[in-house]
Amino acid sequence: MKASALYPPAVRERWGTEIDDALRDAGLRAWPDTLAGAARLWLHPTDWPEPRTGQTRRTVAVALFAVLALSTLLLRAVSPSAALTADTNHPATSVWLVPVLLGAALAAPLPPLHWSVLRRLALETVRTLTAPALAVLAMLLIARTGTLQHPPAPVAAALFAYYWATLVFTAYRLCTLIARAARTAALPSTRRLTAALALTGTGLAAAAAQTATITATPALAALALTTLLTAHDLAKGALRL
Repeated sequence: MKASALYPPAVRERWGTEIDDALRDAGLRAWPDTLAGAARLWLHPTDWPEPRTGQTRRTVAVALFAVLALSTLLLRAVSPSAALTADTNHPATSVWLVPVLLGAALAAPLPPLHWSVLRRLALETVRTLTAPALAVLAMLLIARTGTLQHPPAPVAAALFAYYWATLVFTAYRLCTLIARAARTAALPSTRRLTAALALTGTGLAAAAAQTATITATPALAALALTTLLTAHDLAKGALRL
């Protein structure tokens, strides 16, 4: 993998060749600085070049949905949990979901209400989500048939791996759909994106505080901090304009 692949798309387009050449000349000792530099740039979108109008907002919006997808997988790994829920029957332990959903709504790219655009988006949705939909359908059929209620250990391990592979694949394809839709959709403004990041980070921080697990709590806290720091950077950039 090229080192430039770790950087935001706009940075790759502008300085990707220089980054790869510098790392190749420096060798392994340059990797820590490279990783730190990539992480720092992801947290500071106002430092990115913008060769195309709206590219920064498009990248941040897609990255936010990637954070939401990863958070969903983390929360699925620790469910069921009495301390952290996501349903109306347990409002006290589900309130964290409110800012997360508001953030997702604010960050969502909105396609223009034109028949040709909506038709292309529908076709793109079918092409992107057919494979994960079939994988989920197969998983549901296996669960509903009841033929594998007590499978031998190797089969149980294979089913477990298939379950999580399906969830990860579905999350990836949903993020891919968001990225493709964002090419033609109306992107959220910088102010909306800042609010979306702040709301999402607040919700994830609340979820981290409610989740008492060794793995999920620090992971959710890290995602919350990342999102809030990016929101802070966008807000500072807006104030400078």
